[in-house]
Amino acid sequence: MLTIYQSNSSGQLQLVSNIVHNTLLYLVDPTDTEISQVSNKLNIPKDFIRDSLDINERPRIEKDDSSMVIILNSPVAMNEERLYEEIPYRTIPIGIIHVKDHLVIVTKKDNPICRDIFSGKYGTFQTHMKTRITLLLFEAIAQSYLDFLKRIKVQVGRLQQELKESHNNRELFGLININKSLVYFSTSLRAMHNVFLHLSKGQDIKLYEEDEKMLHNALVDLEQAAEVTEMRSLSLSNLMDAYAAITHNNLNSVLKILTTITIVLMIPTIMGSIFAMNVPLPYEDQPFMFTVIIGLMAGISGGLVYVFYKTKFLRF
Repeated sequence: MLTIYQSNSSGQLQLVSNIVHNTLLYLVDPTDTEISQVSNKLNIPKDFIRDSLDINERPRIEKDDSSMVIILNSPVAMNEERLYEEIPYRTIPIGIIHVKDHLVIVTKKDNPICRDIFSGKYGTFQTHMKTRITLLLFEAIAQSYLDFLKRIKVQVGRLQQELKESHNNRELFGLININKSLVYFSTSLRAMHNVFLHLSKGQDIKLYEEDEKMLHNALVDLEQAAEVTEMRSLSLSNLMDAYAAITHNNLNSVLKILTTITIVLMIPTIMGSIFAMNVPLPYEDQPFMFTVIIGLMAGISGGLVYVFYKTKFLRF
């Protein structure tokens, strides 16, 4: 889908039907016809657009004679309600193409970040301000990572509570999928950090003093997001290791109890089997032998339980 914006005389964004001077183009999962239309009209390499639609594309900068593409990765919620079965969050590329008198934003799916930019949530702009729009996107994406990390913190806390009350693997799979999301975040943030540092030199886009401050603020937020992501990932790994150890210890405790029960019950079984044989046994005709046998069974079994308890093999 191709959407074309242009600022009116009062500075408000308005939709226009054709690509005219100083327009902002927003491409969402465009068709081949739309890709060809934009590419031919603005003299943009088609690969710039197609690369921005590749779900696995990494952040980078690429230039040709008349245009430049900046590819960033934005966090998105994929299957947040099904985090036990699938990855809840991942990153998708956003392509920002600078060309003379126009700015093109390309993404595979409609991104709330772009809608927030167009609505003026992160600051005002006009469609000819290519650098300002780009920096607003930088700031919005960096802030979006921090917002998603807060959501991940809430999800992990909820799963921890569920793990305390549950004995199945469902919650552990949820933690594993969240950790996979953090890997996507970490990889993208490292690559974007390099892109931001490169742009801060002012070689690819012209930066005024206010632009430098905006880029610096975005870089600070990005570094903070990278640090929080690393901390969350490490904490989550330690948490899963701890729960794995707890599960292992619980299993060992159950096996010890079963082993103790087996050994303790084996004594009465053996003694009962001996006196049930059809062979002559000492005192078998005496009435008190039944009481003696029961007493021996109870005494030996109780003694074994006491030995297991004192040697810390068994704990109640």
